[in-house]
Amino acid sequence: MLSVDKTQGHSGPDHGDEAIASWFKAPYQSVATRREAQQRARALHKHDFIELVIIFSGHGTHIIEDTRHPIGAGDTFVVPPNIQHAYVDTNNLNLLNIMFRKQHLPTLEHECVSMPGFYALFKLEPHMRAMHQFKSQLQLSTQTLAEMEDWIEALEAATRETTPLACSRARAFLQLIVGNLCMQYEALGSIHGNKLLQIANCILFMDSYIGSPLQLADLARAADMSERSLSRNFHAAVGQSPIEYLVNMRLQRAETLLLASPAPIAQIAFEVGFGDANYFTRQFRRQRGLSPREFRKQNRELSP
Repeated sequence: MLSVDKTQGHSGPDHGDEAIASWFKAPYQSVATRREAQQRARALHKHDFIELVIIFSGHGTHIIEDTRHPIGAGDTFVVPPNIQHAYVDTNNLNLLNIMFRKQHLPTLEHECVSMPGFYALFKLEPHMRAMHQFKSQLQLSTQTLAEMEDWIEALEAATRETTPLACSRARAFLQLIVGNLCMQYEALGSIHGNKLLQIANCILFMDSYIGSPLQLADLARAADMSERSLSRNFHAAVGQSPIEYLVNMRLQRAETLLLASPAPIAQIAFEVGFGDANYFTRQFRRQRGLSPREFRKQNRELSP
């Protein structure tokens, strides 16, 4: 049982689980901020939005699920929706929470589509922190924090308003901050960071060549790893083998095409990299519980 003082902590609406309505005051508002100049101990809680945390000074311990991670000045990390986390042993912990709706993540991903740092920071690290004793690899220098301060202050100012124009400005500054963080991540030289970036490069390669007949050897070359090393590190970071991840990526792309295009199922299968339409149908049924044809028919019937 965690020893966390539930009476101390943040200045927000409550001390328990947080919902979208707690911070996003308008339906078109997708970004919010909360600066904690003195983040105190806070009990395990979760929220239904994504949280990007930047530590400016001080130190403490961040608990995510069942693992503890020391945090200090410069540490920057992402807390996904519906993940239990807490702060304990805090000492002059000054941090900024940038909160945004999970529906906004694809927009950020589209803007950062060629940046492996995005995949490492927003997708790979959160999984590894929840599963292992893994410390965030993005630690910003004092100089970098100072250089970003103007953007951060502009973002905070924009999120204090709920007009459509202010919300648009907030999204723009969030994009600038996230893009800069991705570049900072890619500049890292730590061993774990390099491995995550290599895996991120592998995922970007899959996405770019999803329609090609990719083999494990192709993915290993894209990651600049041996096949054995890629398989081990990929599974640790993602929870799947590289080929399993590729198959799921192809099936997700196929779902989009099945709903957006009238193309024959065999054509869609080839477009997303399945050389055999029958194999595609078997994989789709095994993963989704119904055939591609049934999936298309069912979703079209549900559409208005």
